[in-house]
Amino acid sequence: MKPPRKAVVLAAGYGARLLQLTLCRPKPLCPIWGKPVLVHALEGLRDWGVQDVLVNVHSHAGKIMNYLRTQPVSGLRIQISFEAEVLGTGGVLPHARWFLDTEPFWMMNADVLMKVPCRPLIRAFQTRPALAALWLIPDRGPRTVETKGGRITTFRSTRPGSPGTTTFSGLHLLSPRILTYLPDQGECSIVSAYEKAMQAGETIMGVTVPKSYWADIGTPESYLQAHRDLSGRPTHRPFQSLGQKVSIDPSARIIDSVIWDGVTIGPKAVISNAIVADKVSLHGAVSYMALRADTLSDPDLHNILRGLGWPAEKTTLFPLPPRGSARTFTRLECGRRKAILVSYSLDRPENALYAHHARFLAGQGVRVPAILLDRPDAQACVLEDAGEVSLQSLAPTLSRQRCLALYRQVLDNVIRLHGRAGRAAHRQNLTLNKPFTRHLYQWEQNLFCEQFLQRHAPVPAPVLAAIRRELAALIPAQVRAPRVLVHRDLQSSNVLIANGKTVLIDFQGMRWGTAAYDLASLLCDPYVNLAPEIRDELLDYYARHADDGENARRLFWVAAIERLSQALGAFGRLGANPATSGFLHHIPAGVDQLLSAIRHVGTLPVLQDTLEKWRRSSPSSPRRNRPI
Repeated sequence: MKPPRKAVVLAAGYGARLLQLTLCRPKPLCPIWGKPVLVHALEGLRDWGVQDVLVNVHSHAGKIMNYLRTQPVSGLRIQISFEAEVLGTGGVLPHARWFLDTEPFWMMNADVLMKVPCRPLIRAFQTRPALAALWLIPDRGPRTVETKGGRITTFRSTRPGSPGTTTFSGLHLLSPRILTYLPDQGECSIVSAYEKAMQAGETIMGVTVPKSYWADIGTPESYLQAHRDLSGRPTHRPFQSLGQKVSIDPSARIIDSVIWDGVTIGPKAVISNAIVADKVSLHGAVSYMALRADTLSDPDLHNILRGLGWPAEKTTLFPLPPRGSARTFTRLECGRRKAILVSYSLDRPENALYAHHARFLAGQGVRVPAILLDRPDAQACVLEDAGEVSLQSLAPTLSRQRCLALYRQVLDNVIRLHGRAGRAAHRQNLTLNKPFTRHLYQWEQNLFCEQFLQRHAPVPAPVLAAIRRELAALIPAQVRAPRVLVHRDLQSSNVLIANGKTVLIDFQGMRWGTAAYDLASLLCDPYVNLAPEIRDELLDYYARHADDGENARRLFWVAAIERLSQALGAFGRLGANPATSGFLHHIPAGVDQLLSAIRHVGTLPVLQDTLEKWRRSSPSSPRRNRPI
């Protein structure tokens, strides 16, 4: 079989995981060591003998088409398939039927970097009358593909990530017969077509290739990692990838970062593990990402800046890393002015309550960021910038006296929330999330059992059932307890320190619940391991100053089990997502805290035994925080 002479390259996606970078450049044109990732893909196909390439486009179609027109890849004839609506990885092929002929062809994603010989896939394609041969990655990605004897048996493994599973790389060699299993029009997935073909008896081969290289640059972290991989430097030596017309002051430092075109880096700036997009001017320390507002094709952003009275060409955006919610946070800077832009999804209706709740809480004396602009039509609001220092980051550096002082400040805010603000919320019939009920407590416990125990400490079904019964026995006392207005997520990461004062954030989940739940969130926090004597002193402080503090003290350890179970369930769920896998590092500290709470209550022997076995089996787990 001769090497295929045709290929289809998929470049129509939105690049959602690389926002806001892909509002500046489409993902296929994001540079890898100065060359767009799309060009890396095209040159690789050319080296395999490909002569004709079809590139499908949708998002930023004009920019991609203009690039390919003005900077053609030598040795290739490139044609464009424009999609008025995204057709998906399968729908592209019927739309491009005119390009295909009777010979096999390559298809690959434009955002994949690869160093792999083509012959193993060609051999696998020829071995049997295969419909397709797919390049599989054995040690990276979600690993949801299973094979047997070289044939793919499922794309939806029930044991993802376990031995024998692999990841589909996005590169495949396939027969035009695939059109038989695709609808004539409309959006569809190529994987769905493969599954339909397999049911009809077709063979889909899966090939792993030793010593090959694959990277999906779908996230900022993987984009930086690809540069590190291809730098040719030892892993301990930092890299810097510089675009064209970059001006760098001699006193500035650039560490493991990618700088795009036209960037100016000022005196003593430190750019670390960051992506700096076109035309940005930087001073000070920068990590993660920086962009200039006027280079972004985002009408909502430009309307927001007009509402603030900030010129786009003088406004720099510093997106913050994902926090584990369906919201994105971006620091805006225009001269000396700073603010935080919060963009949210209505998949969780509580997100739309943030601005209204912030104004309400401020009116009740609870310290929260001021609302500078509220744009519910754009699902966004702009907050006062309370800085980058959280109680979580600051606590390990504090003396005992300063630690107590700051936590008492937080508790003073919480006392106002539970008392004065709660009474006002009742009088005003404030719109809130659904209150804590038996159903919500049960949901939290199910999250713990399914996302933590079953993922990280699997136990036989009878043991899991016994644990569920132990946890359920804690619910009645919590349901009977007096209700107050609770923050719902009162951990140290949601307390900022601005000018020596504590400020509460992330209160959009506010609802009626037990005071003990908020107290347990703050004082039994996997992020900050408070020494028992400090925790007890703070609990005593709340009990003496709050309206019904003694009730909260009596329920504290039961609420701590509930809250820590919820937190571990959330860590397990978020940890399964590569963008938020860092939450897995907090599991050991959460388990330690939960065991402490269980020993205080003394009524959960099965769960205690399960967690103690897990802890013994993972002695080297990171982040068992020292007490503060």
